[in-house]
Amino acid sequence: MKYKAIPEGTEPDSNGVRSVNRASRILALLSRDHMMLGVNETSILTGLPKTTVLRLLQTLEHSRVLWGHGNGRYTPGPMLLQWARTANDAWLFPPEFQGILVDLAQRGNETANVYIRNGLHRVCIAQAPGPQNLRHVVMVGDELPLWAGAASKILLVDALEELVEEILQLSPNDPRSQNEFRLSMMQAAQDGYAVSHAERDTGVSAVSIPISGDDGACIAALSLSGPTSRFSEDRLPGLILELQRAAEMLSRAVIPELRNNHVILSRLKNNHKEGNSTPA
Repeated sequence: MKYKAIPEGTEPDSNGVRSVNRASRILALLSRDHMMLGVNETSILTGLPKTTVLRLLQTLEHSRVLWGHGNGRYTPGPMLLQWARTANDAWLFPPEFQGILVDLAQRGNETANVYIRNGLHRVCIAQAPGPQNLRHVVMVGDELPLWAGAASKILLVDALEELVEEILQLSPNDPRSQNEFRLSMMQAAQDGYAVSHAERDTGVSAVSIPISGDDGACIAALSLSGPTSRFSEDRLPGLILELQRAAEMLSRAVIPELRNNHVILSRLKNNHKEGNSTPA
């Protein structure tokens, strides 16, 4: 297929940052459930003028980031495949890491996830689905808010007050719920684990503990999540024990091996440095 030439004057303007920002917003619309982009719907979803959307779609097609079908519709292009392979290689964990997660999901009978903090959000970087048909699944790469959830409380235990305040300003919850979240963070710091029930999604619960680095600081949150009906008070101690067992194995046997993967290691290290207070 021949790629269309970009009309004169449609290259990124002098405000290149704005153009990149807009292109990122368009690409963020792509997902497993939304593999095709059209000018009209993209304009509506992004709030950008149709002329701007068309120019950006054509530019992304010219760069092979999108694939044009000649009818005003676009799908992911071959350049995204190259980037996906590169990203996968950069974030590839040792087999033992995934093996521990799979074992945790089987022993805990719930979905296991590993999260790190990225700015004002948390990102799932590893996952093993639970064995039951009814389960909570967050896909690797999914970006979730930090104003709710057991993993968020763990990731924010050592965070500066300014960061916590900025995150809670993004929350749709009322002041009372935000205050309860703060109290839960304080409790998590004391207990070494955090629990959440229907804080982000109705009917979903989770329990989370920290994965520690060489200096003992939290570098990631390890979680088990599933339907609230299965997270009863009498079951929580057993789930916490399974999490502690897995986190200890990850910290002792796997995290040191990640020194060979500079991308993952630097991301994990920065996870507890950016916006966090210095551990005592």
